[in-house]
Amino acid sequence: MNIKRSILTLWMLFSMAHPVLADRFLSDEDRQIVVTCLVLEAGGEGFDGMLAVLNVILNRAQGDLDQMVPKTIKSGAFSSMSSVWNQDVRDYTLLFQRAERQPVACETAHQLIDLLEDGCLWDNTQGATHFHSAAIHPYWADDLHYLLTIGNHKFYLEKNRTLASL
Repeated sequence: MNIKRSILTLWMLFSMAHPVLADRFLSDEDRQIVVTCLVLEAGGEGFDGMLAVLNVILNRAQGDLDQMVPKTIKSGAFSSMSSVWNQDVRDYTLLFQRAERQPVACETAHQLIDLLEDGCLWDNTQGATHFHSAAIHPYWADDLHYLLTIGNHKFYLEKNRTLASL
């Protein structure tokens, strides 16, 4: 089954889920940064895993597309992007190149952002603001409310936030 058919099928299945509406579009640079983050964090997890990471990025930015990159990725929220956190002038070139080595994952990430910008994205994380690999248990996880596991990642919500309404 091709990726567009998969996306349409999943969209129809989850259309009752919490919709995420966008009133703006990401800049080309921010789009590339988000694509890179999705691929490096969850490229091996396929559509559902990358959708979940995209939702965490959006949830951390409280739904504001203009804040998705500055409030999340550029602020050091994702370990895959850590090589640029402390640079005076952030150069994402090497990270972009790493992500581009996974062309199928890059295409899926672009399609997810298209869904977001078209207002067709749904939150498969129940409002999660944090996640980690299921293979580890970071120190901060005990301070959060566990929500669910998607693929090889566990998703959490800050205890002072409410769950997304479905």
